[in-house]
Amino acid sequence: MVGSPSARAVSQDLAQLLVQAGLMKSEAGEAPYITSAGFQFLLLDTASQLWYFTLQYLKTAQSRGMDLVEILSFLFQLSFSTLGRDYSVEGMSESLLTFLQHLREFGLVFQRKRKSRRYYPTRLAITLAAGVTTSSSSLSSSSSSNLASTPGTGDAGFIVVETNYRIYAYTNSELQTALVALFSEMLYRFPNVVVAQVTRESVQQAIANGITAQQIIHFLRTRAHPVMLKQTPVLPPTITDQIRLWELERDRLQFTEGVLYNQFLSQADFEVLRDRAQVGFCFLTK
Repeated sequence: MVGSPSARAVSQDLAQLLVQAGLMKSEAGEAPYITSAGFQFLLLDTASQLWYFTLQYLKTAQSRGMDLVEILSFLFQLSFSTLGRDYSVEGMSESLLTFLQHLREFGLVFQRKRKSRRYYPTRLAITLAAGVTTSSSSLSSSSSSNLASTPGTGDAGFIVVETNYRIYAYTNSELQTALVALFSEMLYRFPNVVVAQVTRESVQQAIANGITAQQIIHFLRTRAHPVMLKQTPVLPPTITDQIRLWELERDRLQFTEGVLYNQFLSQADFEVLRDRAQVGFCFLTK
């Protein structure tokens, strides 16, 4: 993740794609930062993230001078390849070799070195053909729609949520820990488990970053530990209701930009402007 001490540098093409997809924003003289859509993207399941990123790549492929038909053909072949089997790059065009390197960065293929003549499809590439079962996984930087989607096969349940607002994340993954930290406060970190607390401040900070209460609840539900999946409902209603209430609490006020006119020369001038504003539906208050 951006800002993480373990973050690795990505290629210029991939960095540009993140910006074009609206997941990150970069301004002159400043370090790139995650946008509201980027935070929402992080809470999606793996299958939805993979397809969204792939579609964004295909949208910009032709602008890079790449053959879209050739790329799609290779992508379909890759999704039906055999896990653990190596494939040769012989006969690939320069455009396809470039695409292969991008897939390597996406985690869809494995190559020992960039110039290796053979590659191995990863499990992500194999599950690509399964697609996403709901259309709500699409992202838009100008939309605040719900991004809930069906959990991907690559997501294992590791989160336990208790009624005292404690979260126990049984994981060694720095990424999963960082995702939990997006909407909670970290309390303890052990080799195999992370303990966090869902608080009013942490949830409202997540909402300020563009994450909705429904997305937080969806993230917790789709990554719930098998022990929690045995109960109905999966998440304690106390927790889900409170997260929604904290969101409503923050959205109690709506701000509208306006212009203040004062120091009129006469009451008549004031009334003329007021009446004009009321007719044009741009009058707020007096």
